[in-house]
Amino acid sequence: MTNPTPFPRWPPDWPEIAQSIARAVQKGDWGRYRGAAIEELVARITDLHSIKHCRLVCSGSIGIQWALQAVGVTAGDQVALCGYDYPGNFRAIEALGARPVLVDVDPTTYSIDPQPLRTIDPDSISAVVVSHLYGIAAQIESIRRICDEKGWKLVEDACQNPAMPIAGRPAGTWGDIGVVSFGGSKPLTAGNGGALLTNNDAIASKLNAWLDRPSDATPLSELQAAAVLPQIDRLDACNQVRWESAQAILSDVGWMAQAMGDRLPCAGATFYKFAFLSPQRESTLEWMTQAGLPVGKGYRSMHRSSDRRCGKIGDLRGCRDLGDQLCLLDHSVLLSEGSQRQRLIDALNNRR
Repeated sequence: MTNPTPFPRWPPDWPEIAQSIARAVQKGDWGRYRGAAIEELVARITDLHSIKHCRLVCSGSIGIQWALQAVGVTAGDQVALCGYDYPGNFRAIEALGARPVLVDVDPTTYSIDPQPLRTIDPDSISAVVVSHLYGIAAQIESIRRICDEKGWKLVEDACQNPAMPIAGRPAGTWGDIGVVSFGGSKPLTAGNGGALLTNNDAIASKLNAWLDRPSDATPLSELQAAAVLPQIDRLDACNQVRWESAQAILSDVGWMAQAMGDRLPCAGATFYKFAFLSPQRESTLEWMTQAGLPVGKGYRSMHRSSDRRCGKIGDLRGCRDLGDQLCLLDHSVLLSEGSQRQRLIDALNNRR
């Protein structure tokens, strides 16, 4: 029997996305190196983040690697990141011949803990990678201050949360360079793609020199840009609906509020996934899947990585716990409203 109120799907099937792509095809821009949609997307992302420079790339993953290179990371350097993070960030550091240094997770976020960073000798690392995960902003103001005090560069991974407001500034603009993603099921999606953001003229010049050969070495396509553009128009409205759904979960589903612990979303959060902990993760995911909810596991913690590959600050116990217990509810269901949202709440309260 077909469910009369299925949850919203993502990526969305909004007509304006199809229309935007069709216009690019009709104009012939789909076959050009750089068409009108690319130019408009650069302008829109620049404006959305109140940033001076935006460089589109083929993925957020390669964007992190370019960002590290642009701030001066070279072979033999050490770069700090959280031991619980998108694994591509670890590999981007390695790809440059640098060595990752793993730091434990902040107990109030899903991101790197600023406190261990304070104990690191200024000369032992050259940069820090910080990610904002699952609608919970990293303690980016503290991390920015630490980096400034110690002379480190800051690469800000805002791949999950384009333009999410943090203390009056968009995510992705606190670092020396920031990265957003249009990949997979991201809040702005083209299947693949991303953008590099910076206010630093020298960093922007380096990126242009490396990537313009003379055609773009790691481009976003015109059709991908055409797909992203209409989504920007709905980003604020979608974020508001997701926020309202998240608040309904926290207020009406007691066990999930408890499973969030001290990790609470900031006002105006951009949710990519709704994260919560479960010591009985396998059974929790099983009954939620049977209830028709799109759920999955978080990243694998990197605390088990060989000491030959990386350094480690402390025992990374918090990262281990996230790797073992973290569950993710897909952000598509957070777009539920009215009877759909009530169905979501009812399903979550029908815990087995």
